[in-house]
Amino acid sequence: MADPSRRSPLKQAAILAAAAQLVAENGYAPVTVEAIAARAGVGKQTIYRWWDSKAALYVEVYSQMVVVADVPAATDPRDHVHTILRQVFDLYATTPAAAILAGLIADAQRDATARHALVHGLIGGRGPVLIQPLRQACQAGVLPPPFDPDWAAEMAVALIWKRVLSGGVLDGDFADRIVAAIFPAENRPCR
Repeated sequence: MADPSRRSPLKQAAILAAAAQLVAENGYAPVTVEAIAARAGVGKQTIYRWWDSKAALYVEVYSQMVVVADVPAATDPRDHVHTILRQVFDLYATTPAAAILAGLIADAQRDATARHALVHGLIGGRGPVLIQPLRQACQAGVLPPPFDPDWAAEMAVALIWKRVLSGGVLDGDFADRIVAAIFPAENRPCR
């Protein structure tokens, strides 16, 4: 894969926009690299020079689409996690991000390249979004030991992915339920 810093910014923007538009119009599965190239006005080889697969391209589209705004560090950890969840759910409701995520998960089940893009691009690259505020809460003594921030974040992501794959509702009530599951009434200590 070519060095991302050597990409033409105009062509890159056109490709990412075309990929997002096509998923919004057709869903993830029917979109082809050929269709993205045609919509963006570039050659298919340009896409493959910059991304080694459709999945790798869509990891970048998703990552640019689902950007969580910073939450003040002094925020209560429950509110912090709830705010992150609401931001993500709002983005899923207003962009094709949920369709992209569902498509990436499906592709990862049968394609090693897609699995690699999902694991290294989304799971590895975006894990700190929920883990970091939970770890900070542990370090501040808000969540006493043996609370496990990694497990709590993994549980939240699993619940979200289940809803994304099943077409379930991602709303404030669901965010409340996740927060209640992570932060039970009785505080569990950090690990």
